[in-house]
Amino acid sequence: MGKSSTIKNIILHIKNELNYIYSEHEINNLIEIILNHVVNLKKTDIHIYPEKTISGNQLKAIEDITKQLKNHKPIQQILGETEFYNITLKIHSHILIPRQETEELVDWIIKDASSEEKRILDIGTGSGCIAIALAKNMPGSTVTAVDYKQQILEIARENADLNGVTIRFILADILNENLPPDHYDLIVSNPPYVKTSEKKFMQRNVLDYEPFESLFVNGHDPLTFYRKIIQMAENHLMHGGYIYFEINEYMGKEMISLLEEHGFKDIRLRKDLNKKDRMIKAQK
Repeated sequence: MGKSSTIKNIILHIKNELNYIYSEHEINNLIEIILNHVVNLKKTDIHIYPEKTISGNQLKAIEDITKQLKNHKPIQQILGETEFYNITLKIHSHILIPRQETEELVDWIIKDASSEEKRILDIGTGSGCIAIALAKNMPGSTVTAVDYKQQILEIARENADLNGVTIRFILADILNENLPPDHYDLIVSNPPYVKTSEKKFMQRNVLDYEPFESLFVNGHDPLTFYRKIIQMAENHLMHGGYIYFEINEYMGKEMISLLEEHGFKDIRLRKDLNKKDRMIKAQK
């Protein structure tokens, strides 16, 4: 691109640059995100004003973002933020980028919840996406969020402030440490659940840029985190309370067996929008 270009030509340029890396659907989504972020154009504006001219720093920013996308860097890390269940989250390279499937888990919890206030525990909060979305959409509830690195909790705390919610944050490595002796009505977790053997099926933008320890779990026991959290629930989850997990699509039957072994009932396995077994809930 030169010193200035029209929206129409910018779109053509981005498509040519990214054509062999992303699908047509992904490229169209990326174009909308880029033009909204850099030029503040909405989806309808892009089609209404194809001859609108972009120049200077805005054009340079678009070119820079496109180059980073060519190197497979996730758009959320390039822009430093993302949208999740109608909240805005700051994103850094050492935390997992929130996924659509996790939004579906949050939506399930919110729709299940009665009007009564809940005491909620989010284990492995990362960006804080689950805890913040629940706090935002379940007013009156108290939310506690746990993670094992201070650096991660600082980002989650920043995101909570950004979205105007109050969350209690606890620094703890749940595999090796106990939590304070509190009780909760609802426990939720999206722990690491990808087996290292599944790496060969994953894209470069995930493998090269997202934190390994937030994605992958030791191959010989892919249910490590789930076992520990379910054991913790015996002490921290109120009788009649619910536990919700995001899970590996191939581990649904094993998760049902694990929950049954620990006396949980009303176990529900749910598919995500891609028809994969991705979420499970159970009652103590």
